[in-house]
Amino acid sequence: MLEPRDALQRGEITAMVTVSMQCERLRAVAARTNCVAAWNEGAALARAESLDRRYRVEGPVGPLHGIPITVKDWIDVADLPCTGGIISQRDRVPARNAPVVERLHAAGAVVVAKTTVQVDSELFGAVLHPADPSRSPGGSSSGEAAAVGGGGSILGIASDSGGSIRVPAAWCGVAAMKPSAGLVPTTGHFPRVGERADGRTQIGAMAGSVAALAAVLPVIAGPDGVDGGVAPVPPGDPSSVRIEGLRIGWWADRGRWQPQSAIDRGVQEVVAALVGLGAVPVGAVDQHLDEALDVTERYWRRSAGVLPGTETERHLADWDRYRSRMLRATAAVDLVVMPAAPIVAPTHRPMEPSDYIYTLPASLTGAPAVVVPYGSDEAGLPVAVQIVAARWRDDLALAAGIALERASTRG
Repeated sequence: MLEPRDALQRGEITAMVTVSMQCERLRAVAARTNCVAAWNEGAALARAESLDRRYRVEGPVGPLHGIPITVKDWIDVADLPCTGGIISQRDRVPARNAPVVERLHAAGAVVVAKTTVQVDSELFGAVLHPADPSRSPGGSSSGEAAAVGGGGSILGIASDSGGSIRVPAAWCGVAAMKPSAGLVPTTGHFPRVGERADGRTQIGAMAGSVAALAAVLPVIAGPDGVDGGVAPVPPGDPSSVRIEGLRIGWWADRGRWQPQSAIDRGVQEVVAALVGLGAVPVGAVDQHLDEALDVTERYWRRSAGVLPGTETERHLADWDRYRSRMLRATAAVDLVVMPAAPIVAPTHRPMEPSDYIYTLPASLTGAPAVVVPYGSDEAGLPVAVQIVAARWRDDLALAAGIALERASTRG
């Protein structure tokens, strides 16, 4: 769960102490990773003091009472810079919170910092891996992954278009989630995104455990009256899901996209662990990765304004065709276990399209995907898998991740 949430709820520790200690940890992590874009420490301590006063009279404000959080520098936090790592936007300071931030605030969370973006942006420079400064933390949610992976943040709020939450989480060894498309509003995301213009970008979270992600999702989900792409679909409760009987599929190798052996082994071990918990193995599920990459590369050209009008119509038709194809491919399974990235964290370099090859399918279909750290390679670098469910069945993916965490702890 979100430590130290339970102790805060019981009044055993104060929000002031929690926020102060977490800021100290984050400062140490930031010094070696460059993960912080802007500090909010003074305002955070003042809010923590206010929460403590209120606690003495009314009890906890909400389910995240006193929990320090960090927010990616693509999501608006009132009175803090939100630049996207772009020098020309260095003076942009939004006057209001994005709805997800406002909801977290109402639940008692305390924003202590904004985090850097990209592996090497023009404004922030290079962001480094929390365990090995010669390695890449992944992008674009590099700062969040480094902060959480280094122990500097309990909960990070970030965004994912083609894998911008999931790949950094996998490389830095943290749990993460891209929710179903249309579950969480993207209002207040910078640059602005939306269902018609993008259809891929979602706001999600990183944390130290899948259980923590499950605690956060109900707080940030639901229509905000502004984002027309959000449906009034309440997220299901992972605690009500039984692993027994869930139909499990796994990625299908077609030769070209073979991951590193440690990652391949992790997928096999996760499938075996879920089957050991009562899930039913169904078989390999072809993710049509070449098609996913082709649709995505044309999306990148379209968003850059270099795809002709007739090609744009063909691209949208092919995107719809891919989504239908994936619905048919996954009709017989409840969950698909697959790599989150084809390799462990590489030596620091720009991101490449192939880094996202396993995260593209869920981005194009709008399916929820949970990243679960699962061991390490021979060099000690984190290995993670991705658990994908059908759209709106975020509870299934979260339940599987929580079950794996519990089984690993017992083991």
